[in-house]
Amino acid sequence: MSRLSKSLERRANEFRSGSEPDPEVEPEPREDAAEGAVETAPLFRLGRLLFGGVLAYNAIDNLRNLEGRIAYAEAKGAPRPDISVPAISGGLLAGSVGIALWRLPSAAAAGVVGFLAGVTPVMHDFWNEEDEEGYQQELIQFLKNTALLGAALALLGLGRKSD
Repeated sequence: MSRLSKSLERRANEFRSGSEPDPEVEPEPREDAAEGAVETAPLFRLGRLLFGGVLAYNAIDNLRNLEGRIAYAEAKGAPRPDISVPAISGGLLAGSVGIALWRLPSAAAAGVVGFLAGVTPVMHDFWNEEDEEGYQQELIQFLKNTALLGAALALLGLGRKSD
């Protein structure tokens, strides 16, 4: 019987009997539990590249279309859009590239978290929309950014372990 089978059988017996795991018995280390295993996994790398790449594209698009982004932010009542839009977009670009390359990961993820947490409620304030179409569009953007914020927070947690 393999070590994994023995470990599974022991845990199943403990579960069935309702007993607590024996503190004297060390749990078997998982083969994929090596330090940094998540950060070097191919799917994690691909996910970082996709997440960081899309956010970097959006940041570059903001910087390339600065006048329009500033006007939109001004219409939404954002503070000092002439300064905040380029600064926030630059921070998003730095953070997204850092995530994609996994360089200074906690700082990079913190930059993306800051962008999403600060921008989302100001720019996608669906609760202030009066017409149904505008309400739906802003709600979708708000929910999308909230999901991205969740992913950025998860990356922030992993980044702190990697730093």
